Amino acid sequence: MFGITVRSEKEDKRIPIAVASDVMFDVQLLLTHIGESFIAEEFGSHDRPAEALAERFTLYIDPESGGISFKASAGKGQSALMDKAAAKLMMTLEKMGSGSGTYWMEDSYNDPRYRCMVLYDLMQLSKHMASDRGYTLLFGTDGKENKFEPLDLGKAQAFLDRNGKIAKGSVAGILNGARTKRNAPMYGFVVGEDRVKISFRSKDAEGDASRYVNGPVVLKGTLKYSDDGELLEVSDIESAEPFNVKMFRHMISAERDIPLAASVGALVGYDSGTMLWKVSYPDLGISSSDQDWDTAVAGFHDYFVFLCDNYSDTGKELSDEEKEVKELLDSLTGGAE
Repeated sequence: MFGITVRSEKEDKRIPIAVASDVMFDVQLLLTHIGESFIAEEFGSHDRPAEALAERFTLYIDPESGGISFKASAGKGQSALMDKAAAKLMMTLEKMGSGSGTYWMEDSYNDPRYRCMVLYDLMQLSKHMASDRGYTLLFGTDGKENKFEPLDLGKAQAFLDRNGKIAKGSVAGILNGARTKRNAPMYGFVVGEDRVKISFRSKDAEGDASRYVNGPVVLKGTLKYSDDGELLEVSDIESAEPFNVKMFRHMISAERDIPLAASVGALVGYDSGTMLWKVSYPDLGISSSDQDWDTAVAGFHDYFVFLCDNYSDTGKELSDEEKEVKELLDSLTGGAE
């Protein structure tokens, strides 16, 4: 449980509906974008998560508390992902309201897409909580309150314009290759529906990449995004590795999410003829395919959660094969399911 309260510093202490509405909207966007960043990191998403997945971060007004207070409700049962997002929301308000600045944002939000979204949300909140408006934002958990100090909007905007959309990192996609008339290698890189410009740090790095042409690879370098969150370029590439395994630590469906006690290494395949991604885990009989990576990986997570739900009925009579599946699921989830 966490609370967000707006306090009036004016004589009559009343808070206009418009001010309350602005703050509610800002906080909702912050929580949604923070939550989406966790899903995108887990999935290796090319695009923003589907709406059905992001709905778990919806906030509801708590009628039992005063001021503007919220009670989180997401999916069926307890949501570890919601708890994680709420904790990072509180940390973000605390750090950015205490003058930690954009260096903290760079360290805490590795994905430039969500770093920019969250910083923009904070800038909007700062405008609505500007000191000359006469209102104060208090936030906290378990009855402890902190005061949010509005950001320096000029510095925040300068960071967004300068390097908010750039970060060192890794990205998976399809590496295409061909040779020019002079027999020089020429490469293309496709991430989702975007064709991305690439350049290598060294001939060695380029040589490594050449071994994986026309297949899925993970490139490590400097990522540059557009204002709209489109990946434009991967420069200074230092390494290229085949993308044949995707590790998952948290299974997420529209209904609920399951933290894993042991990471699941799903096999990744790509058919260049049909442009079809395949994500599978043979030991559990899970396989999900689609031309869109985000859809394929979401299907994998849905299947895993379905199996957990199906085998959580302790009164169900199981065959020897089904017992093996349940034992494996228990080992991966810590027996919580």
